[in-house]
Amino acid sequence: MAIAETLEAAAPHLEPGAAVTPTRNDVVRLFGTPDETIGSVNEARIQEEHGIEFNEKWVYHRPRHEPARPLARIIYWLRYDFVAAARIERSGQWVREPVAELLAREPHGAGH
Repeated sequence: MAIAETLEAAAPHLEPGAAVTPTRNDVVRLFGTPDETIGSVNEARIQEEHGIEFNEKWVYHRPRHEPARPLARIIYWLRYDFVAAARIERSGQWVREPVAELLAREPHGAGH
């Protein structure tokens, strides 16, 4: 079951179509633990990258089971809140990933 379906089942009080964002645990279920962590949930200093403000980012180098075989996936956090996700394509291009696309994935290790 995709994380999006799990989140919808766990939050029946949300209006249909309401924005649902992943938690840190959801991201770990989807992709495992990050290969690299930059910043900290407790870091007061805000950083900016590609117009995204964050104080922690998780980097997954050469994520497995990806049809496009990106160089990296990056998850941005502001404290405990998910801010954005992006992937670095093999060409080096930074591409923001829609939350719905991210949440539609099967959890890390499912069916593998």
